[in-house]
Amino acid sequence: MSYFFDVVPNIENNSKLRDPQIEAYIKIREYFEENPSGEALVVLPTGTGKSGLIAIAPYGVSQNRVLVITPGLVTKQSVVKTLHPMEENFWLNLDVIFDPKDMPVVEEYEADMLDSSLEKCNFVIANVHKLYKDKNSSLLNRVPQDFFDLIIIDEAHHSVANTWKNALDYFSEAKKLHLTGTPFRGDKKELPGEEIHNTPLAEVMALKYVKWLRKKTITNPNLFFTIPGEDVRLTKDEVLELKEKEWLEKSVALSKECSIDVIDESINQLNEIKQYSPNVPHKILAVACSINHAKDISNWYREKGKSVTIVHSGMDSEELENAFINIESHECEVVVSVNMLMEGYDHKYLTVLALFRPYRSLNAFAQVVGRVLRAIPEDEITNFAIDNNAVVIYHKEIGLDTMWDYFSNEVEKSKRIPVKEYAISDREYVKREIVYASVEKDEYFVSDEDSFLDGMDFNQLFKDAREEVDRNVNKKIEALRNSGILSEEEVAATAETLRKTEVQRKKGQIDEILLSKRPELLRKKSRSFLYNSANEAANAILEENGINPKENTLYDKFQRLIPGLKPTTTNDGILVWYINIRLTKKYGPVKKREPEQLLASQKYLEVVVEEIRRML
Repeated sequence: MSYFFDVVPNIENNSKLRDPQIEAYIKIREYFEENPSGEALVVLPTGTGKSGLIAIAPYGVSQNRVLVITPGLVTKQSVVKTLHPMEENFWLNLDVIFDPKDMPVVEEYEADMLDSSLEKCNFVIANVHKLYKDKNSSLLNRVPQDFFDLIIIDEAHHSVANTWKNALDYFSEAKKLHLTGTPFRGDKKELPGEEIHNTPLAEVMALKYVKWLRKKTITNPNLFFTIPGEDVRLTKDEVLELKEKEWLEKSVALSKECSIDVIDESINQLNEIKQYSPNVPHKILAVACSINHAKDISNWYREKGKSVTIVHSGMDSEELENAFINIESHECEVVVSVNMLMEGYDHKYLTVLALFRPYRSLNAFAQVVGRVLRAIPEDEITNFAIDNNAVVIYHKEIGLDTMWDYFSNEVEKSKRIPVKEYAISDREYVKREIVYASVEKDEYFVSDEDSFLDGMDFNQLFKDAREEVDRNVNKKIEALRNSGILSEEEVAATAETLRKTEVQRKKGQIDEILLSKRPELLRKKSRSFLYNSANEAANAILEENGINPKENTLYDKFQRLIPGLKPTTTNDGILVWYINIRLTKKYGPVKKREPEQLLASQKYLEVVVEEIRRML
C-alpha cells in the first residue's frame, strides 16, 4: 500500500471542510475506483478551496507519489502555501490529519534536488516550465514514467496547450485530475478530462463561501474624441463611423481623464467600506494594460493620497517578493497589476476591483474577477454585507458590460466561443497620443449598478448594513441626548466614538501614536516582545501537556517539519525553532521586518501556538 492508503484522513465528516470540497473529493475517489487510468475534470470556483481539494484528493486514490502542476510562479506559491507543512498546514489546521508524523512529505521541484529527496516525496509541486522535455533539468528527464500515480493539474484551462500535453503524455499511465475555477477557454479547444463535478459560482456565493459581487459602471454623459492630427471633436457615434469599436475602447482605456474617474469612484467605494468597517484592511486591485500604464495609474492613485504597491512581470524576484510582503502586511491600500495577479494569487482583502483595460476573453475576465472573491473570515468582519461584498468598477465605454453579463449569468460556459484577447503593449501605450483619440469629458456618474445573483441585490444589502450601523449609533445618541447628562457639544463629540465602537471587532488596537512617532523604538520593542513570546509560548504549551522542556521527546513529531533538526534538540528548542520558521516564512527574517510586519507577527504567533496545541 502507499502513503495515501496507509494514512486515514478525516474528510467526509469533517465540519471544517466545505461541502463543495467534500462532494468533489467523493466524486474523485469514486471516479478513479472505476477508471484507474482515467482523466477527470473538477470545476470549483475561486475562493471555494481548490488548493485544499488538491491536499485531500490523493487520499484513498493515489497508489504512489502525486505531481501537482501549476501554470506559473504565483499559482505555485499559492499551492505551496496551502500544502507545505511549514506554511498554512492545511491538513493540521482543518483537522484532516491529527498527528504530525502522518503529514505528507511535500517539496517544490528544483533542478538541484537530489534523487533521494524526490523519492521521499509524497507531493511534488512544479511549474509547467520545469517540465520542458528539451531542458536537461526537466523533471521529465529525472524520473521514470511510472514515478507518479496521480497528476493534478491546477488551472486546467491551460492544459490543452502543447507544453502541458507533452508532460501529461510522458506520464501516460498516471491518473489525471484537472482542476479549474474558470471553465472558459478563448479558443476552440475543449477543456480536458471528463467533467465529474461542477460547483456553480452562484451556489457558493449564495452560501457565503465567497464574497458577494456587485458592479458599478462609470459614465460621462458628454464624451468627445479627437483623432490624432485633426482638430474636430467627435461624438462616440461619429467616431464609430470612422474607426473600429476596439479603437474607441482602447482610446477610453488609455485616457488619463477617464481613468481618473474610475480611480475616484474606486476610492469612494473603498472609503465607504472602511467607514463602516475600519479595522479590516480592505484594498483596491487596479488592473492596467501594460507596465507603463500601471506606473501611471500608480502615480495617479498616489496623487489622491493612497499608498500603492505595483506588481508586474518586469520586476525581479526580490522586488516581487517584497511587493507581495507589502501586500500581505497591509502596507498599501491599492495594488496595481498587469496580469501578474490574474491567476493564482489569493489575498482575501482585495475587495474593490478597478478595471482600466478592455477584455474579450471570458476566461481572462473571470480570472481577474476571481481575485476579489475570496471571503474574509467571519471573526474578522463587521458585517458580511459590508466586508464580503466585492465591487467591480469600470468605464462603460471600454466594453465590459458584455463580459459582465456573460460571467454573471454563466450562460457561455458550454459555448467556448473563440475570441482574440486585447493586447496593449508598452510601446502602444507610450505612443497612444499619436495612435488613439484624446478624450474630453464632463463629470462622471455611476450609470449602472448590478448584482451577481438574481434575487439578491448586493448593492442594497451593503446599504442596509450601513444603515443598520447608522440606526444603532443614532439610537444611542438619542438616548444620551434625552438623558440630559451631556451637553449637545459632548453628544456630538461622542458620536464618532460610538460609530467606531459599533463597527470594530473586539480586538486589541495597534498603538498608532507609537507607530507614527517612534517607529524605531516600536520596532526594537516588537522584536524583543516577539522573541520573549516565542519562548514563553513554547514553555506554556509544554507545561500544559506535562512535557519536560529539556527532554527530546518531540523529535519524532517534528523531524519531518524542521529541516536539520537533531535528535539532541530539547523540546523547548524544537517548539521555538518551529515558531520562528513559521514566522520567517510568512514575514521574512525578523531583522528585516518593518514595524507593521512585526506587529502582524505577534498576531500570527497566536495562530501558530494554537496549531502546536492541536499537534500535541
